[in-house]
Amino acid sequence: MVFATNAQDLPSSKETMIKAVKSWAASQTGLKEDSIKVRALDRRLQVPTCPSNFDVSFPYKTSQQTVLVTCPDSQWIAYVGIRLQDNQAGFAYIAAQDAGESVLKSSVEAVKVSGSTRNVVTSLDDIADLLLVKNVEKGQIVLKHHFVKSVTIAKLKKDILKGSKISSADVIFEPASSKKAAARTLFPKILLNDAIAARDLVAGTTLSRSDINIRHFVLTSSKAISRGYKINADNTAVTAFFGKLPKDALTSLDDIQQMETIRVIRAGQPIRSSDLKPSLMIKKGDTVYLSVGTGPLVITSTMVALENGNLDQQIILLNAESNEKVRALVTGPGRARGL
Repeated sequence: MVFATNAQDLPSSKETMIKAVKSWAASQTGLKEDSIKVRALDRRLQVPTCPSNFDVSFPYKTSQQTVLVTCPDSQWIAYVGIRLQDNQAGFAYIAAQDAGESVLKSSVEAVKVSGSTRNVVTSLDDIADLLLVKNVEKGQIVLKHHFVKSVTIAKLKKDILKGSKISSADVIFEPASSKKAAARTLFPKILLNDAIAARDLVAGTTLSRSDINIRHFVLTSSKAISRGYKINADNTAVTAFFGKLPKDALTSLDDIQQMETIRVIRAGQPIRSSDLKPSLMIKKGDTVYLSVGTGPLVITSTMVALENGNLDQQIILLNAESNEKVRALVTGPGRARGL
């Protein structure tokens, strides 16, 4: 339906209908009749005289922008548009603000706005962690599309040299637009509890994850370890390590039981699982204590290994006195059990 924009002389039947619509809508919404605009000026809307009162209702459950008007005395019905003014709580800016700023409670005032205004902010909690994405003027209604999600970035207060400690006291945490902030500038604040500068940094720098090295406690070599040596408490220690940590770095001596190196490891280098392999329990030519039997009836004899053996691996042993060969299961360093 097309509506005229200027009021004209209306037939008395149409004026009666308009009054009926305003009166009914006011009773339903709690608004004053002056705040209800009835869009019924189009000449094509012919309203008959209705001896009894017009019946008015909202035909749609989710909308109050249209009413259904009927005359009980005839078959006449019409769908008429209405506009409710100042029927919704909202906010207006009390001063101009620039894009990128936060909007505080002190920056706005409560106002009433038309229910037809889209994206009206009705609760300041909805914009508490958001930033303005555009400049706004004094008196402008606060709308949801004025805002963008914010993130927190860290800017240095002072120059920091490479290797020097960085803490939360050395930075200012500021909100920034999530659309403009680089992904590497987003990291948990707790990382600054144990961090040092990865390079020389100047005051005002927005910290990136690559600008800081985080402290990790890992298993490192306490001295240079040659290839083929067993890893133990004598040549390793759990120490603090700053820098990019290999994914397979080990953190405890419990991770290296009966392991040996497959390459040279420099002093102070994190021990990685890829640097190690299970060490031999028995080497070819070693003296091996072979146990045979179960319970209290166990006989132990001395044998010679004819091949290398890892834990739970079967190897062949030689009885040096009888030259008899037996197959046994490796149970530990220098020990095996008869099959």
